[in-house]
Formats: sequence, C-alpha cells, structure tokens
Amino acid sequence: MDTSQAIPNLHAVILAGGSGARFWPLSRELSPKQMLDIFGGVSLISRAVHRIAPLLEPGNLHVLTNERLLDELRNHLAAQEDIDTGTIDFLAEPTARNTAPAIALAAAYLLQQDPEAMMIVLPSDHLLEDGPVWESAVRLSCDAAEGGALVTIGLTPTHAETGYGYIRAGRPMPGLAEGELRVCGADRFVEKPDAETARRYLEGGDYLWNSGMLVACAASVLSQLRSVGRRKATPDSSHGEIIARVAEELAAMTPAEWLARDARDRYTSLPSVPFDKAVLEVSERVAVLPVSLSWSDVGSLLSLEKLAEADDRGNVLVGNILDVDSHGVIGYSADRLVATLGLDDLIIVDTTDATLVAAKDRTQDVRLVVEALRAAGAPEVVSSRSSLRPWGSWTLLMKADRFQIKSIEVLPGKRLSLQSHEKRSEHWVVVDGEAVVERDGETATLAANESAFIPPGTRHRLGNAGDTTLQVIEVAVGDYLEEDDIVRFEDDWGREGGTE
Repeated sequence: MDTSQAIPNLHAVILAGGSGARFWPLSRELSPKQMLDIFGGVSLISRAVHRIAPLLEPGNLHVLTNERLLDELRNHLAAQEDIDTGTIDFLAEPTARNTAPAIALAAAYLLQQDPEAMMIVLPSDHLLEDGPVWESAVRLSCDAAEGGALVTIGLTPTHAETGYGYIRAGRPMPGLAEGELRVCGADRFVEKPDAETARRYLEGGDYLWNSGMLVACAASVLSQLRSVGRRKATPDSSHGEIIARVAEELAAMTPAEWLARDARDRYTSLPSVPFDKAVLEVSERVAVLPVSLSWSDVGSLLSLEKLAEADDRGNVLVGNILDVDSHGVIGYSADRLVATLGLDDLIIVDTTDATLVAAKDRTQDVRLVVEALRAAGAPEVVSSRSSLRPWGSWTLLMKADRFQIKSIEVLPGKRLSLQSHEKRSEHWVVVDGEAVVERDGETATLAANESAFIPPGTRHRLGNAGDTTLQVIEVAVGDYLEEDDIVRFEDDWGREGGTE
C-alpha cells in the first residue's frame, strides 16, 4: 500500500477481540463477525486495515485481540493477497475487560515505543465509507489531538436509528477546521434512545452517531484516565487511576509476558468498563468531529438487509432461498436450499451446520441463543465447518466416530507445515491442481486423480507446485481426530507447535 502520505507518529489500534454473538450462526468464536466477507466479498477487518494503512508509517498498525483469536486473525489476514501481515503488530489482551482497559493497555504499550505516539482506535467490524473525506477527518482529528484533545468521530445521522449511541456536538473549536469539517466540543453522550428521541435527534441536527472511533495522543489517554479517576465523577470513571497504573505495569513487559499468570491475574482484577463511561462522558478534554460518511456498525443480523433489494412483499432473500407468500422476511443461505411459506417478519439464516429462525424484533437477543448453546456445550458456538489458514483453507465435509472427510484448498506456491499425527492416518486424493507430497524425507508430485497415504507418525507435508489453487480431499481415520493431534517440525509462518 502507498504510505507516502503517512501521518508522523500516528499508530492505529484495531480492536478485534469481539466474538460477534449477535451475528450467530454466521459468526463463531473462532471466526467472529470481523472475519465475515459477505458484505462485498472483503472481510470487515480487512476493510479496516485497508482504510487506515495508507495513513500510517510501516510498523504502526496494531491489531489488539484475545489470546484465542490471535492465530486465527493472523491466518485470516495472511490469506488476503494485498495485506502484508509482516508489517502488522498482533497483540493479545490478557483477558477481555472491555474497552477502557484495552485502550489504556494499547496507549501504554505505544508510549514504550514512541513517547510522541498518537493513536487512532478503530473497531474491526464496521462498514465505513473510504475516500478523501475519511482521510481529511483523520488528519484534522490528529491536529486536534496534538493539542491534548480526545477526539471522537461522529457520523451525521441519516435516519432515526435506535441501535446506536449518540453524541451532541457543541461549539466549533477555533483553528480546527478543514473545508466543511469542524472539530467541536462534545456536550453530551447518550445511550441508545427510543424511537421518538431518535427522531428528535435526527430533526434537531446537533446529535451524531457515536462511531466508536477515537483519536488521541497516547499520553493524553493515560493522563485523562488518571484525571477523571481522581475526580470520581461517576462510579465508572473512578476506576481510571487503577486502569492506567496496571496498563503501564504490563506495558513495561513484553506482549508475550502479558499472558503469564501474574500479569493476567493483575489485568483480570480490573473492572470491566467502557472507555466512553470511564473517560469520554466525564472528561473536559473531549471533542467530536462531525463527518458525513456512509457507516454501519453491523450490529445485528438485520444488517443482512443491505445485501439485496427487497421484493414487492418486503422480503430480502439472499442466496439459495425460495419463498412463497411471505412478508417482511430476511432470508440468507449460502449453500443449502431453504424454502419459506407464509411467514411474516422473520429472519432465517442457514449455514452448513446451523440454522437460526428468529423474529426480526428479537435480533438483538441472538446472544441469548448463543449463551444457551454454550451452556449445552454445542461446538457450533466455537467454530464452523470451514477455517482459513495462511496457506489456504479447509472445510469439514463429514465426521463420524473413527473417520472424517475434509476438502483442502492450498494457494499457489504455498504449503502446509511439516508435521506428524500420532493417532490418525490420512489419505489425500488430488481433485485439481499439482500437489507436492513429502513423506519422511521423500517427495512426490501428484496430479488430479492421484493419491497418497500418510500412516500415523509419518512426517509429512502438502504443497502446491502449480499456478492455480490445489484442491485435495483428505480422509482421516483413527480413534482421535481432533486438531491438537499434531507435531510441527517446520513451518513457513513460524507456528511450530499448536494446532493446524
């Protein structure tokens, strides 16, 4: 990416630890909402990276997630042809404690690298218009942040939305304008309003959608946490000092040490507080930049309405859906045929291993389904049948007591790790492409309709020698078929140990 217009000392922190429970079954714990590519074929986190990377110097892009998602996100972004993950700093938060501890930890970490660091905090799972207005908004926000302000980016409402928080813009701040953009004081933060209040906000013109984007000097973030903590204006803001102190203690360590027991326990002891409530709603140094950009937080499955035009009965049907005499239905199926008959105001989402049917006015409660499934130990909460890897992807087609069948796709020039399994054998059948198969030091090249057998304990590796995607069917047989039955000996992505 062209970074010739990079903003000096600006670091981006993309918050990517969410599980996207309200987007189940499309979203899972190991493939959450930010990794979905149904909105235009590009995942939401990839969009976030592309949107900010041209404004950053190399090495100034940081993805903050959780320990469980660290490899998954790295693999996901590595699979994107136009993203160089070698320039991205992946960080794992010791445990999920909401955005105040997360942003404080990121600020303290950046100050260890650069005392002049400025940070832009970005969600990883939003849709946001890119282009000149976005770039101008970031640059103007940085100008305001250099003066000590904590700048939130507020989006001009286009309708009376009840699912977003709002910010009331105050007076313009002198000397902070570019074209039609004006940095203003932030007079008031409001939680999600009812329909009548949202309508008044829209008509009044001085309330903005709270986008969750923040621009500030890293030092200002920590100093304001301490300042509001000493004032104890609200119960949430009273935690500011301890949050800042623990963040600085961890930042003095390496990111790998954040996951050690003592550091993890220290961080876990922090209150789970949103940054808005801990700082922004009570600090006197908060500003807002009103911007008119197309934006959505993709907060629920109702966002699927954006994927297609409604028919004459108000139905939005995406994929393999056939409907007869339904009204106001959102239907999504990427694979299996789903037929609906005589339904009203429902949402139906079908995936290869799970189906959700819900009332449209209950989409914010999908997390209740996820909680019930988690309590029942349902594996469908954790993962889907497909998984992206830096070398390509695999999809589980069938699994029984002593065997499973996968479809494996390997990108041109890529290869899996050199590995072995103790409890299962594998049989690879090449469907399309040219495979390079290594077994205990011997290498063979296989074409379509040819196969290779991998006995238990054999050191083996699969690679793609061709210039098109390699497609392989893998049949694994054994008493234990889980992904942790693996020993890695060599790996092109430094993943020795762990699961494939």
